[in-house]
Amino acid sequence: NNDNDAAPLLCAGITTFNPLRNSGARTGGVVAVQGIGGLGHLGIQYARKMGFRTVAISSGADKEQLARELGATDYMDTSKGSAADLLQKLGGADVILTTAPHSQSIAPLLGGLKPRGKLLIVAAAADPMEIVPAMLLSGKSISGWPSGSAADWEDTLSFSAENHVLPMIETFPLEKVKEAYERMMSNKARFRVVLTVS
Repeated sequence: NNDNDAAPLLCAGITTFNPLRNSGARTGGVVAVQGIGGLGHLGIQYARKMGFRTVAISSGADKEQLARELGATDYMDTSKGSAADLLQKLGGADVILTTAPHSQSIAPLLGGLKPRGKLLIVAAAADPMEIVPAMLLSGKSISGWPSGSAADWEDTLSFSAENHVLPMIETFPLEKVKEAYERMMSNKARFRVVLTVS
């Protein structure tokens, strides 16, 4: 990996790698990643490279090809049905990593977990999330995850290099910082913006 690739791995990379590797999911287990953006596109790659059956969850048929190119074994289009119901048809997810900060999209995913499954939130929404407490009685859990430490950065970079996990980036020279910022804030960038210094 070069420096341009390393920069996003030290932010979005560690944010998705660390919770997945500490999730307790076993090789072959079902791990779903909600959202295919700056965090999700890395989460899908990490989950697959860790040996999980990787389910990408997003809205729209147009995202399926990218999800599969990133390593998803399954794609669930939430515009066509409930992700929770679709996950239960696979036997339920061991882990769901939520990378899109939309409480109304996150809360229903709890129903897609197996008993004792984990809903890991790495992109927190500002709006409250409605949870039916009875859904937690089978041992399901919801937790957030902090990024990590310097040692975790090293592990993220090593795993990424060894397993060919690459961020999708757009580079801009430092002089075009305003243009780069506008592209990022308008959600037009795919998927991380990196500034370069000549």
